[in-house]
Amino acid sequence: MFKYHVLALLLGSILDFFLGRIYSIWNPFDSVKRLIKYLDRALLGDEIILLEPSKQKSLGLWLIMLVVTPVFVVSAFFTMLCYDIAIPLGVLFEAFASYLCIDFRYIYNSGKIIMEDFYGDGINAMKHSYEVFSDKNSEGQDEEQVTKEAITFIANETSDAVLSSMFVMFLFGPVGGFVYRTIDMIDKQVGYKNYRYSDFGYAAAGLNRIVNYIPGRFSGIMTAFVSKYILPGVDGKNAKYIDLRDRFKAVSAFSGALGIKLKNNLVGDDDKRAEASDIKRALSIELCVFVFIQCILLILLLFF
Repeated sequence: MFKYHVLALLLGSILDFFLGRIYSIWNPFDSVKRLIKYLDRALLGDEIILLEPSKQKSLGLWLIMLVVTPVFVVSAFFTMLCYDIAIPLGVLFEAFASYLCIDFRYIYNSGKIIMEDFYGDGINAMKHSYEVFSDKNSEGQDEEQVTKEAITFIANETSDAVLSSMFVMFLFGPVGGFVYRTIDMIDKQVGYKNYRYSDFGYAAAGLNRIVNYIPGRFSGIMTAFVSKYILPGVDGKNAKYIDLRDRFKAVSAFSGALGIKLKNNLVGDDDKRAEASDIKRALSIELCVFVFIQCILLILLLFF
């Protein structure tokens, strides 16, 4: 079964490498996102000032259970059903499920468009593209600031939606991948980052930190290793140093490898001025570490 599991994960990653997101087919994570938004309004409402902090935290726990439970049950049911019918069907289903949990191509293409828009149409086009792909408001006013925001987005998503997801699926299969991505999605939607979610999103943020602790360290280690020993043109030694010092998922290793501060200047050091061309170097790191993980899976498949 181990070989079937590794084969499915490798096939899923290859599918994402060549196809990326296919918007014409249904993606279960779109439904999960809609469910989170619906429960946000249904449970918390608009007049949060009328709810005590303890009540808001309790409702935040309910949101987690109401979203994660069906995701776990449905993904586990179909995984077991497909393998019970026939092993090849199980491998195909697991490969497709793994493909849905990985977002390498989307992140890579997003970064390219952000960079190309700057060189083609200027800073405003770059900011617009960043906001579209990251679903965040850009606070940057010049090339350096927006570049840092874009690279932070690339590094953070490479960690969460690529490396950590593959690590979790290697250990726990597509069920683990769906649950991991769901918890991460809940944190991104309602994690306590503003007044509305300071209490309601407290549990989601805490759970995501716990769940992501080991996968996040794995993504940082892999990125630092690739930067130091495989990929030319980046500062691999500094990538390892910043990763060990700051320990913020793959973002720390990206920061060290590129020599710029990321995540609102909280991670890394500014050894140079960030330029839009650094986005290309960040994408090279993402590509290299993704292919490196695929090579590891291939070796496991051939020799174990």
